[in-house]
Amino acid sequence: IQSMAGVGWLPFVSSVRNKTDPFSNYSGYYISNSLQSGGSVGMEFPYLEDAEKRRVLMEKIDIVSMFFPGTEMIEKKNNEAFLREYTKKYPFGCRSTVTCATLKRHKIRSYFSSCLTLTSTYQGSVLYKDGSVPSLNGLPFLDPASTNFTSALEKAKHEKDLVLLVDVVDPSALPPLPPNHRYVSADIPKGYPRSCQPYSERIDYCYRLLSQYINHAKVVITSRIHVGLPAAALGTPVIFVSKGGWLPGGKEKTGRVAGLLDIFHRIDKKRNLTLGFDLFGAIPPNPGNHEADRRRAAFWHRLKRVSYYEDAAKVFGRIPLQRLGAGMTHDGLHHNFHFVMNQTDLSDWRSRRAIESVLFYHPNADISIHVEDYVHGGSQGDFSIFTESGYSVSFFEISSQVVSVAQIRLLLQKFGGVFLSKSTFVRGPLPVSLDEGYSLDEHGNIALMIGKKGLSVIEMASNWFSSYLSSGETQRCMMDPTWEMKSIEDIAITVDRASLLTHDIIMDTKCYDLIEKNCIYNDDLHWKYGEGRTELLKMKDGRTAKFCGNNVWKGGVSCANRVEYMVARYTQLSEQDAMISTLEQGCQCTKI
Repeated sequence: IQSMAGVGWLPFVSSVRNKTDPFSNYSGYYISNSLQSGGSVGMEFPYLEDAEKRRVLMEKIDIVSMFFPGTEMIEKKNNEAFLREYTKKYPFGCRSTVTCATLKRHKIRSYFSSCLTLTSTYQGSVLYKDGSVPSLNGLPFLDPASTNFTSALEKAKHEKDLVLLVDVVDPSALPPLPPNHRYVSADIPKGYPRSCQPYSERIDYCYRLLSQYINHAKVVITSRIHVGLPAAALGTPVIFVSKGGWLPGGKEKTGRVAGLLDIFHRIDKKRNLTLGFDLFGAIPPNPGNHEADRRRAAFWHRLKRVSYYEDAAKVFGRIPLQRLGAGMTHDGLHHNFHFVMNQTDLSDWRSRRAIESVLFYHPNADISIHVEDYVHGGSQGDFSIFTESGYSVSFFEISSQVVSVAQIRLLLQKFGGVFLSKSTFVRGPLPVSLDEGYSLDEHGNIALMIGKKGLSVIEMASNWFSSYLSSGETQRCMMDPTWEMKSIEDIAITVDRASLLTHDIIMDTKCYDLIEKNCIYNDDLHWKYGEGRTELLKMKDGRTAKFCGNNVWKGGVSCANRVEYMVARYTQLSEQDAMISTLEQGCQCTKI
């Protein structure tokens, strides 16, 4: 199933490589989406003594999703220095948030990507020779007994109402099952009438599993991540069942699924995770569909850098992506957003990030970009990524990007919604209950305006706040982890645009949170590692202590990275509580 996710981005498969030696006498295209352990032979290529040969090998691949439980891969033969240098150009995608924490602990550029199986598709897969009935491509034979699924087969084909159970670790935790439920195995079961040795037969079995998920199941219940993610990618609701951390592969203690499970409905009796619905009626869509859409969009953004993948995706109809959360709208939030830009802005990451901040909180928004001297049907520059990812972004001509307050009033009077400058970033969802009004930057230009269709906005905002950061404030926001925003009540922040080009955004600063953390295309890194953070914290005994992120916790691990690991590993733990818990273990600065 994992290899099939990569195959889906290729026009054809010319050869099947052995993962223990994938690069021998090979110069083709290679998508890396796999679990890598410190001692894996399959990861030997980064350990070559010859750095140039190592670089040539690694530039053949796109490491879109990787996982490893330890640090041997990094520390072996001084690999750390090479990986830091390599990832300046090719940052690693991480399958789990724990892997991200490990890489960031060593200051290796990376981002959380989830797993490529979240892009699984059934498009183009035809198993019947004439291709006439692809929806009937069901598994021909599966244990257990046929009493689990007999006459319901025909009904399931037409009504898609099958409850499909795939390797569930704790069946006792499930609510009552309807009659039309069926047990299947992610592994080819004993007694399967066809040989599972040829690779083509295993691929055939994978396609038949995917067919069950998309064509028959109204819900998939599983304890396997590589069942849940493909099923969710195909638009089928998934209920993920765990048992106090136990999964089919054993006790979950390495963080291999950290960050992935929020996409699904969850059941875990020992952790008091239960459903709010039964299995007899309609199943709600996956609660993390919008997050899944962001991960899928970032995968596409990463892969389209290679024209081979881009061409194949467009030729075979994979683009535009079909967004999983397209039908999950929120009537209480603003839906229409407007930007005014020039042609150059369409290739400017700063302008793109401003739009991403809107889509992060309003994924089903209609965004109108009014472009100076834009020709209908003309180039959208780098902004084509939005429509390719399934988001609603449209382009319109405007005579000049220099617009007055009066002109923007007329714009919102005609269309309604929210106007944002290309340097303004929203901090959260904008409810329709916000009053009409506007705010200005220090130059007297509109930073944000809210108006209803047919009504003229005539006054500055009074019941909401939007701040502007001067160049000095923007630079401190970007570079000083101890710097705080003036107010936590601002619905949006306008930054000094020039500073975003002349200075670096440092990880864990307020501008990192504002611009880089809550974005869509997180594979495009516009931040750097800093030297750690310092923060005053109130301890449980009432005293105040100073947390030093640069201090060493244990084994060469910085206190800041220990906190990041704890927050990723224990999702219920806040960052502040994680910092407090480390203060007595070597992370306290000298006396205040």
